[in-house]
Amino acid sequence: MDVNQPQTQPLEVELKLITQHDALSVFQEKILPQFSGTVERVSATLKNQYFDTPEQLLRQHRMGLRVRSINDVHEQTLKQKGAVIGGLHRRPEYNVPLATANVDIRLFPEEIWPSDFHINTVQDALLPIFTTHFHRTTFTLADASGNVFEVVFDVGDISTDKANRAINEIELELVKGQPEQLFAFAKIIAKHIPVRVNDLTKAAFGYALANGKEFKVKHLPYVLPLSRHATTEEAFIAAVNAALSHWQYNQSVYMESFKLQALTEVVKGIRLLLQALSLYLPVLQCRELLNLHKQLIKFSQQLDWEDEIHAIRYLRSRKGPFSKRINKEQGLMGYLQGRKEGILNTQAPQAIIFSEQSSTLQLTTAELMLLKPWRSVAKAYDAPVIEHAHGWLSQGWQTILQAMPKRAMTVTQYLSTEAMLRQILRNGFMLAGLFDEEREQFRAPWLDLALGLEELNALVLLDEILLEIELDEQHELQQWTKDKIKALLNVMEMTRQVAISADIYW
Repeated sequence: MDVNQPQTQPLEVELKLITQHDALSVFQEKILPQFSGTVERVSATLKNQYFDTPEQLLRQHRMGLRVRSINDVHEQTLKQKGAVIGGLHRRPEYNVPLATANVDIRLFPEEIWPSDFHINTVQDALLPIFTTHFHRTTFTLADASGNVFEVVFDVGDISTDKANRAINEIELELVKGQPEQLFAFAKIIAKHIPVRVNDLTKAAFGYALANGKEFKVKHLPYVLPLSRHATTEEAFIAAVNAALSHWQYNQSVYMESFKLQALTEVVKGIRLLLQALSLYLPVLQCRELLNLHKQLIKFSQQLDWEDEIHAIRYLRSRKGPFSKRINKEQGLMGYLQGRKEGILNTQAPQAIIFSEQSSTLQLTTAELMLLKPWRSVAKAYDAPVIEHAHGWLSQGWQTILQAMPKRAMTVTQYLSTEAMLRQILRNGFMLAGLFDEEREQFRAPWLDLALGLEELNALVLLDEILLEIELDEQHELQQWTKDKIKALLNVMEMTRQVAISADIYW
C-alpha cells in the first residue's frame, strides 16, 4: 500500500520510537534549534481507557478500542488492522467525540465492522481492560516545503489492577506532505537521543500486561510465503519486511525480558536482511541499496560475538543434548556463566539496540521499501521473481556442493563451510515459497545439517574451554567431548549424503 495515494478511509501514518532517557529536554536543546520552519508546542495529560469483551473479541480482530479523556473532553477511537514496516505504522483510525467517558461503538460507521459482528451484543459485553496515563508534549513542525508533521513525547505508564509498565515513547506522525520526511527527522532524533524503533503499540503492551503474559520469542517460519506470480520487487520487499519485522519484534522481546534466545533471533533477522540485499542487488541495482548493504555488513560484523553466546547457551541448557553430563559439572557451569556475562558486559547489547547505527539502519531500510529507488534504474524489478529463482537456487546448490569434498569431512571443513551453508539456506527461505511441498524433502536434511553445526560449534567451544580451566574430572570430560564430536560427525556425514542425493525442487 502506498501511503501517498488517496485513501477511502482515515489512515494514521506514524513512526514509533522508544527511549530510556529524558528525551524531551535533549530534543528542545539540541534538535529544535536546527529545524528551519515553524514550531508549535502544546502539552496535555491524557487518560486512556481501553475496552474489549471478556474473550477479547476486538483483539482477535486486530482492533484497538479506547476512550481518551483530556480534562472533561472525551473521544473514543477505533484502530483497525494496518501495516507496520520498519516502525512506520499505517492503520485505519476512526474517532468519535463523546459527551461522557462511556464507550459506545454504535457511534462508529456501520460499514467498518466485519460482517459477522453483532454490534449491540459486543457493546453490551465491553469492559475496561487496562489504562494508559501519560503526559504528552506535542510539537507541530512545518518546513518551507509544506511538510507538516508532529513529534510527540509520551511519558507515563500502562496499568491494570495488578501491574504497570512505564511509557517513554516518541511518536512522529505525518500531518501533511511526504512520508520520507518522517524518516529524515527520525534519523536526526536517533543521532542525538538513544532510541530504538518500535513495532509494538501501547495497546499491545497493555494487553500483554492485562493477560499476565510476556512477549514470546518469535522464530522465522519454515519458508517465506510468496505467490508464484510475485514480481522480483514484491518478493524482495516481502523478504526485507520479514527480516526487519523479525529484528524489531525480537529486540523488543529482549528489552522486555533479556532472554538470550531473543538476542539470537535479532541476529537472525539482521543476517536475513543482509542476505536479502545480497541476493537481490544484482537485479535491483541502485546506489541506495548498495550503500545500505555496505553499512549492514559492518553492523552485522559487530554482532558476531552472539555466536559464542548461543553456543554457551546451548551447552548450559537443561533441555539440551549435553545436560546430563555437563550440568553436574558445577565448576564448568560456573565458568560458562561467567564467560557469558563477561561477553554481555563487554558487548552491551542494550547499547547496540539503542545505538544510532541500529536505529538508522532500520529507518533507512523501511524508507527505501517505501520510496523504491530501484525503479528509476533497474529494468527487471517487475519481472516474475521465479525467472531468477531457478538460477539463484541452482547456483547456491552447486557452490555448496563444490565446497564440500566427496570424502568424509573434518570438523575444520564443516566449520569453514558453515557461513556459506547458512547463506544458501536463507536464499531457500526467501524463494522456496514459490514452489510446492516437494521442497521439504530437499530442504529438511540441509536444515538438519545446520542444526548439527550448532551442536558442533558448542562442542568445539567446550573442547577449547577445557584446555583453559581445571576441573576435577578434566580428562574424562575432555574424552567425553571428543567422543561426542566424533559421533556427531558420523551423524552429520549420513545427513550430508542424504542431502546431496535429494532431488532439487525448483
